[in-house]
Amino acid sequence: MSKSLLRAALVACLPFYAMALTVATMPAQAADKEKADTPRPSKSIAKPISECKKALDAKDYPTAIAQCSDAKSKPDLTDYDNYLINRFLGVAYYQTNDRVKAGEAFTAVVKNPATPAEDRSGMLAAAIQLAADANKGDEVAELAKIAIDSKTTNPDLFAPIAQFYYGKNDTANTILYAQKGIDLATAEGKVPQYGLYQLLTFSYDKAKDRANEIKGLTLMARDYGKAEDWKYLLDFSLEFLPKGNKNAAAIAALDIYRLRLLVGADWSSSNFLEAADAADSVKVFGDERTFLQMGIQKGVFNQAKVGALVAKNNADAKKDEPVLPQIEKMAKDGKALTSVAEAYYGYARYADAIRAAQNAIKAGGPYVAEAKLVLAMSQTRQGDEAGAKQTLTGFTGDPALVRVSELWMTYLTRRPAAPATPAAPAK
Repeated sequence: MSKSLLRAALVACLPFYAMALTVATMPAQAADKEKADTPRPSKSIAKPISECKKALDAKDYPTAIAQCSDAKSKPDLTDYDNYLINRFLGVAYYQTNDRVKAGEAFTAVVKNPATPAEDRSGMLAAAIQLAADANKGDEVAELAKIAIDSKTTNPDLFAPIAQFYYGKNDTANTILYAQKGIDLATAEGKVPQYGLYQLLTFSYDKAKDRANEIKGLTLMARDYGKAEDWKYLLDFSLEFLPKGNKNAAAIAALDIYRLRLLVGADWSSSNFLEAADAADSVKVFGDERTFLQMGIQKGVFNQAKVGALVAKNNADAKKDEPVLPQIEKMAKDGKALTSVAEAYYGYARYADAIRAAQNAIKAGGPYVAEAKLVLAMSQTRQGDEAGAKQTLTGFTGDPALVRVSELWMTYLTRRPAAPATPAAPAK
């Protein structure tokens, strides 16, 4: 994975910092709880705590610090007294940009047995982030354990923990806490934070665990639909595509490049020729023409260098497309019907491809899996994504084709914010 993409992981995680410290803008919460619930603060700190709150409300943070420090100096403080003092001190220190003292105060709130559960959950995010910023590894680990033991329902707590360990090159702990955040968000029916996915995936990349890296990229592509994530997912899928069956591998490669068109992923200079070769190897001249034209338009191919290849493709397509209806009528088996369906798809004749693929499936035999893929892809292009998902549900066949079905299903189950199906490429 590229260094620029690894750097992007850290940028993507920056929003967690702002999330973690929004608690610092809500200084009245603890005092409101004081009015509503028992216990009460000790009489010895009643006045300075009251003055501290007034100063916080007025955004007079130096006065708030002075009043809370006065309260902190009183003898015989209860746990609840210390909770209130550190709660207010943490806010005041944070607002005066003293992150170290703010972190110490928030950590004291988290560890205090008198802290209300909901306030502890809110403080955890700030305490963890500030401990990580201060490079306090032992404290980060202790707060992480508290987060787990408290059975928090906030998956974002684990982002700064995972990011801290990622910065320390502690791959095992990065994976542990990023996965916890993802699992918790998923269990809550939420979309996990993008940064958690990145930290998990990049850690698997460091560990050279390609299988789990691909799983991470799959989730990123499904849930966020970013072209860059799709690019890496499809590149890795091509690199590790099962190649036991040469013909199935060629078809799978072609179908991956067909998906690449849909998701808007970048193409490297080698992709265009690889895609054209895959299409030519299975005699799908329409797709081959699309890929060659794209390479020429992008300036990757020199017209003079690929001129002969383009001329041959044009001649093949000119002979091939007009006779497809006749070949379809004469086709008696799944192999012939599947070949026709593939050809129709290449020429963007998706309704015709659906019909031929459905007949190929009815015919049965060893080409059913390929026919189902053509059917699902054509349904997708026609806007029938529900039908495409149904077609691919329970998909079986050659491992290379199964991998392709998984990639297309990832696209079909993408989040609503992901890119919609674009128009068919011009022919």
